[in-house]
Amino acid sequence: MRTCLNLYSNEINQRQNRSSESLFNFVRCSSVDTAIHSSSRELFIREQETVSFWLDLQYDSSINRRSFDKSIIARRLVSFEIAKNSSVCSQKFQNWILNYQQWHENISFLISNRSITVEKQLERIVELDIRFLIYEKPSSGIADRIVHFITTFLIAILTNRLFIFDKDWPLFIDYMQSSLNYQSEFVIPWFSQLNFTKNLPLNIENKLTTKKYSFSFDRHTKDYNYDKNFPERILIFNGHTGSVIHIIKSNSSIYRKLLTIDLEMNRENIFGCLYSSLFTYRLSAFIESFSLNLPNDQLGHSSQQILQTLLSPRFFPIGIQIRVSDETMIRTDRVSDEKMIINRFHSFFQCSQDLISTNERVLRKTNQLPIIFLLSDDLRVRQAALKHSQLSLEQLQSSENYSPWNTSRLNIVANANPVLHISHTNHQKLAFQLGIIDSFLFTLCEQRIISSKSGYGRFSVFASLKQRNIYPLVPGKQYFCHNQSVSLAAAAYEWSGI
Repeated sequence: MRTCLNLYSNEINQRQNRSSESLFNFVRCSSVDTAIHSSSRELFIREQETVSFWLDLQYDSSINRRSFDKSIIARRLVSFEIAKNSSVCSQKFQNWILNYQQWHENISFLISNRSITVEKQLERIVELDIRFLIYEKPSSGIADRIVHFITTFLIAILTNRLFIFDKDWPLFIDYMQSSLNYQSEFVIPWFSQLNFTKNLPLNIENKLTTKKYSFSFDRHTKDYNYDKNFPERILIFNGHTGSVIHIIKSNSSIYRKLLTIDLEMNRENIFGCLYSSLFTYRLSAFIESFSLNLPNDQLGHSSQQILQTLLSPRFFPIGIQIRVSDETMIRTDRVSDEKMIINRFHSFFQCSQDLISTNERVLRKTNQLPIIFLLSDDLRVRQAALKHSQLSLEQLQSSENYSPWNTSRLNIVANANPVLHISHTNHQKLAFQLGIIDSFLFTLCEQRIISSKSGYGRFSVFASLKQRNIYPLVPGKQYFCHNQSVSLAAAAYEWSGI
């Protein structure tokens, strides 16, 4: 595996000055392809290790180490690497997750044995009193789907149910490696034809109860006893809202003591720790995605350039995520008025300047260059911002003879390609890849300014495990950033919740 990646690294080094060529089509490496007899957890850990190694290669290929101070030579860690630190995700929590993963692996093997009949499998399920929780994706965007995913995963662990994935979202399985064998066609292949249970003995049929539940905005304000309120053996949960933070925060939650006292978790880290324990990026899909959107010759940065910039400790990245509307991703032919756009979202950029001023002493001491990583569903916003304040390639590639404290302009990195909404496009794969990559890049930022009515920026903040307050703003309103900070515990109840 590492030989494959080292060959890839050599290719990068040979081509690093040839910006017109894609550096990501040279080789595709994936540990999963060679690990035929490994468990889901072993594949998961191996995939994380190879992604980490690939990120090391990206960082190494983008810097001249001789120009860096030894104290900041290590690259910025990504969320699943941060999650391995027991001071972030407690050791008790990690053991709790490990126990569930092992139980899930064992039970999945017991009930999916192809050498026994379906009837025998169902009898075994009843005999062992195995219960299921099936995740069904909502019809909304990536953020809602993933937040609902993590909420359902947590409930499955809390209630000791076998967590099963929605077979109607194969894109996610193709792109993300899970620590669980949760694909329904392998674990419960009989589920799609459940009506045949009428031919089973009555004592078995009566115990294979099934019900589908949908959740809305009451989910992140209402307490549930998930064993008592949902007694069926096979549950299907559909929803677009999250309740992870409410489960751990609410004083009347029956799970609060377990999560906070027994497992030593809190409202700031629980979502990110669950996220990093359930799935990681498949390296082959990761490389493919970073080869997708190269910039044009004059405007914007490629995903590779943004990744290498955000990994570098030479920069202090502030993330700005501006949500305009889903319509902006459907209609890309509207005429833009750059001055009007800049004025409407001026408070977002002013807030970032406030943050830079607040952190100026520390940034000067550590010799870090503050930059802005800009995300927006409206292409016109990114284009207008880049025309005014794009960080040049020379500044990205050189740390010498450049003063970061030119307060008359911001240093913005962003791509200038259209954004696709996964629910409103025929290019589902491309929409998912670009959405996941942008959310991953956003997790690398040290501070985040987001649109208050947005789940996309919010879920990335919680997944990042940086555990810092965020700045949710409303377009068109004026703010002073220093009094707009919101704790993660409070932010989790805004919009559709976390």
